[in-house]
This record gives sequence, C-alpha cells and structure tokens, in this order.
Amino acid sequence: MERALRPTTIDELLWGISVAGQLLLLGVLVKRRLYSAFPLFCVYIAYASVSDGGFLILYSQLSQIMAFRMFFLNQTIEFLLQIGILLEVGRNVFNPVKRSLPRASIYILGGILAAAAGITLLISKQSQVSNLDRWVQYFVYVNFAVAVLRLAIFTGIAGFSQFLGIGWRNHVLQIATGFLAYSIVVLVVELLHRHTGIASPLIYHIHEQFRIVSWCMVLGYWSYALSRVEASRKEFSPKMAEFLVSLSGIARSKRR
Repeated sequence: MERALRPTTIDELLWGISVAGQLLLLGVLVKRRLYSAFPLFCVYIAYASVSDGGFLILYSQLSQIMAFRMFFLNQTIEFLLQIGILLEVGRNVFNPVKRSLPRASIYILGGILAAAAGITLLISKQSQVSNLDRWVQYFVYVNFAVAVLRLAIFTGIAGFSQFLGIGWRNHVLQIATGFLAYSIVVLVVELLHRHTGIASPLIYHIHEQFRIVSWCMVLGYWSYALSRVEASRKEFSPKMAEFLVSLSGIARSKRR
C-alpha cells in the first residue's frame, strides 16, 4: 500500500508552530477562564491541537488512502465545530439583551443564518473543481461554503460592532475578527484551488502553506488579545434595538 507523501521540512516546521500556537492559546483560554463564555471555541482549539499533533507524528506512516480518510474525517469534525462557534459567537452577541428583545427576533436571526448557510452551499456547487473526484469535490464544496458563511457572519459582526455595543477590546469581537481574517485567506486559497485544481501539485502545496502561515498569525493575535483584560460591554444602540423590534413586528404581522 502506497505511503502518503512525507511532509517537507518547511511543512513540519509550520505544522509544529501551528500546534505550539494552539497549545499557547488553549493555555490562555484556561488561565482567563474563557471556557465558560466560549466552550465550543475552547473545544475547537483543544481538538485542533490534538488532531494536528497526531497528524504531525503519524502522517508519514499512513497510506495515502488512510491519510485522506483521516483528513476528511478530521475536517468534517472541524466544520461542525466551526458552525457551532458561529452560533456561540451569535449567542454572546445577543445574550446581554435577549430578554429585552421580542422572541420572534431571535427566530428571525436564526432563520437568516440557516438561509445563508443554504445559499452559500448552493453557490459553492455552481462552479466545477478541476481534476478532483466526486468525494473530494463534495469536501471542497463544503469547505468553500463554510468559508463564505464565516466571512459573511463575522464581517457583519465586525462591521456593525458599534451598533451591537461591542468595542475592539471585547473578546467576542476579537474572536470574530480573527476568524474574519482567516476566512478571507481560506476563501482566497479555495478560489485558487478551484482555478488550478491539482494540475500543479507544487502551486497547490504553496497555497496550503500560505493558509497555515495565516492560521499561525491568527493564533498569535488571539493569544495576545484574549490574554488582555476585556472591556465592558455597552448596550445596543437605539438604532439596532429598533431594527430588531421592527423585524419582530414584521414577523408577527405575517403570522396573522
């Protein structure tokens, strides 16, 4: 059975820096006790640390088929955790004012999120990926859709942070900003993959190295930002509160 390609020295170095950065961030999260506010984010970082460390040690010992299957399973679990983090960030954004908002507004926002997920998945399937088999294409579709969804949601949170009463020293905005920056890079890499396919393995490999470098930079930003004292949360601006109340009014009128 053919072995998976052995990672280069640069790959191993980047992989090792990524694992070390994730462990450092996990230590910051535990020390600052942020696992109570962001449990899924902490689980995601802990899982990524264990899985990446395992791949770093075992990857060269696996067959190509087994390495792909393990990578596919690992990415599927990470996708589910990332979707959970989207919901977790949304909960932390709206939780302080949840009681003062009509219940319908929460359902409307959840519906918007579900619709956005469906639309991005459909959009991602419109263009074919060259030189990839069916199951790999499905994986690329989902990866692209999750990247677009992360980008849209975290851009909205960062763009409307003042209306949402979130300052730049607030942890929820810092987590969202990190994912926003990483999502932009992932989206660019996925678009490049769609353009080149696997026709040029060297270029494909360089794209993946660029993605890992960007992830290491995001880990460094999170480790620094989340270790700092969090700024107190402000109230929603009157305009944002009015907007959410108006959404609830529209929903009630349509049910009548």
